[in-house]
Amino acid sequence: MKFDNNPFTLTDKTIIIPNDTILERTVLGLMITSPDALEVGMQHLEASYFPNIDNNNRAIFHAMKLLHEESVNVDIVTVSGKLKELRLFSAVGGLEYLSSIAEEAITYSAIKDYCLSLRDLDLLRKALKVMDTGIEKHRQGKVGDVNDYLSDLLRDVTKVAEERRIMDFESLGDIARDLKAHLEKMQKSGSKLTGSRTGFSDLDQFTHGFQEDNYIIIAARPAVGKTAFGLSLAYNMAKLNERAVGFFSLEMGNQQLMQRLVSKVSGVLHKNIMTGYLNKTERVKVYETLENLKHVKLYIDETPGININDLLIKARKLKRENDDLCAIFVDYIGLITTSGPVESRQIQLSEISAALKGLARELNISVIALSQLSRAVEATKDKMPQMSHLRESGSLEQDADLVFLMYREDYYVKQGTIKPIDATYQSYYETLARATEESKDPSKNLDVSPVDIILAKNRSGETGVATLLFFKAISSFDNPSPELTKLFTSARKEKGSNYSE
Repeated sequence: MKFDNNPFTLTDKTIIIPNDTILERTVLGLMITSPDALEVGMQHLEASYFPNIDNNNRAIFHAMKLLHEESVNVDIVTVSGKLKELRLFSAVGGLEYLSSIAEEAITYSAIKDYCLSLRDLDLLRKALKVMDTGIEKHRQGKVGDVNDYLSDLLRDVTKVAEERRIMDFESLGDIARDLKAHLEKMQKSGSKLTGSRTGFSDLDQFTHGFQEDNYIIIAARPAVGKTAFGLSLAYNMAKLNERAVGFFSLEMGNQQLMQRLVSKVSGVLHKNIMTGYLNKTERVKVYETLENLKHVKLYIDETPGININDLLIKARKLKRENDDLCAIFVDYIGLITTSGPVESRQIQLSEISAALKGLARELNISVIALSQLSRAVEATKDKMPQMSHLRESGSLEQDADLVFLMYREDYYVKQGTIKPIDATYQSYYETLARATEESKDPSKNLDVSPVDIILAKNRSGETGVATLLFFKAISSFDNPSPELTKLFTSARKEKGSNYSE
């Protein structure tokens, strides 16, 4: 590729182009005087990091790079010779300029940080260039469809942002040091959990808490309680860990979610909160819950059909504003849209899944995406979901660190598609039915269902099944009692399970 030595420019001359001449001189001076600094510079620098504003530093870097590629020692003499060969010696300021930057070089230990600072300035210039080009396009009357214009602008800005996420190689020594510090921290804390607590003891036992940088899929058929489970997890993680959690609700408005959350926390029936028919005691509970929820750092975005790029931008903004962000929930992944021409939905979902996985790594948080299971589940005899039932894309299974499949047996029993004699938890259903009949207070009937949360994939540990109780009348999931846990576990073993425990 031909060497471009033209200065960086913008059409809008009123914009001050970001640069740091002193930093550029320091880096180049260190590279001329230190072979170690030269190697660091060659690993981390690019020609565009030198915008040639009030100088010609890009030519000096270009000469050094050519010498390095030719395995020639880099010093003032060889750099001068290469610049003369390129007919750029006078343009850079000659021997006087090269000598001055070499004399200024004193702190080799910070060379990597200097290089990364130059990179950030380069990214800022590129972002400004994208916006400058977009404004100029508008100024010239070349904007056609507004959605296409904004989509292209967002794509180009996102492309610049993506460059910031390229990671550096780390030595085993550095990684070992970080791991040792982590182990010592865990020992001092006395906790067996290495991630964020979920509020569900069996899930925490399997996963050791939801880990930072993990991409997690929770999949279910409609009516199983997917949103209620996701909301319960999000609330528990925000409250128990005292950290921020984001919840993207693409299917339900924030008022609907808030009603469910208040019902879950207060224990007041969801239908009463939804209709506003509250007795005095219930009203007090609801108002107290609303007051207490103000202190829980759970943030909800209700944008329907959100574009994946918009979701990423909002997630990054939430992280900037809340350094303690531990998780982002998406309800649900099938409703996210993409920019550009519509290809097959499978390809779109693959791109969305990859972007969410990248977000978990980038922000060092758990990203939990809710997903639909395909109708193929209904065709099986026992209605037990498998990872192959993940809807529309195998990428979800492939990308995810954890895959949870939700199975609510009583839904199929009530439908008649599973006979009571074949039901795993039939003894529990019968006991619950008797208790409901004997109850004199209709408000005590919370319509409880056992729901199997099947950990079908765990990249870092064991798989298994945790049975939780779904209180449909208050949209809440909770841990069963130890006695019920034993009952559920025993029933599964007696009937047999498609998943190891």
